[in-house]
Amino acid sequence: MASKQAETNDSRTVKGSDVAANGLASAIAHIEGRFGVHALARGGTSERHRSELVIATKSSLDRVIGGGLVAGEPIAFIGPPSVGKLQLALRATASAQAQGGMAAWIDPTASFDPLAAQRASVDLERLVVVRARGAGLALATAAALRSEGFRLVVVDVGDPAFGGANVDDIAPALSAVRGSPAALLVVAGERGRRIAIPTFVFERVAWERRFDRTVGWSFAVGRAHTSDRALFCVTSLDGALADLGTRADLATVAG
Repeated sequence: MASKQAETNDSRTVKGSDVAANGLASAIAHIEGRFGVHALARGGTSERHRSELVIATKSSLDRVIGGGLVAGEPIAFIGPPSVGKLQLALRATASAQAQGGMAAWIDPTASFDPLAAQRASVDLERLVVVRARGAGLALATAAALRSEGFRLVVVDVGDPAFGGANVDDIAPALSAVRGSPAALLVVAGERGRRIAIPTFVFERVAWERRFDRTVGWSFAVGRAHTSDRALFCVTSLDGALADLGTRADLATVAG
């Protein structure tokens, strides 16, 4: 259910899970007040076991990215629009929350879809959506990473042609990644030119058609210079995501 809007401190904020860039500190205080100080407790990331640092999506994606998204490390999902990047980003968000953490979603184009998030099992009460643009994009990203309360920070840069940002715009925030208890996931259409982030490329494999109508599509994701890929299928009507395994799995079955 969509959150109600409110005006606060001359900036647009939304009650519940959606805040403007300069409202992030207030949102963190609200989270601690509602869920307790341990929801955003400070702690040494280096003292945690690896099982506490890895966000496993429990899908074939984990196999191609080395087990899951890791706290204190950045990763980028790169590919064309409507290929499946956001579906897997939402799945990763739900996984981070399932491990007891909060998640932040930096949204410069105001395109976050709460209904799609709920279908992906994302808990909107444990998600902070930040509408940050321009210089505020890197500032909001760094603030979320340094809060030490989030398990995952997603930056959906959007399409620059429609008010989105470039991956390079978050460069000032990358210094905050190392040592953060949150993993940084950047979702974009193209790689950055000035920054190097471990990148996984999304490619559409085929359209699914029935009775001359498109009802879904399949896509593959993996590193650009490796052969193995995780394969998924998306249904157009409800956006449901089906895990098809990896190409190595399919080759084994075919053999």
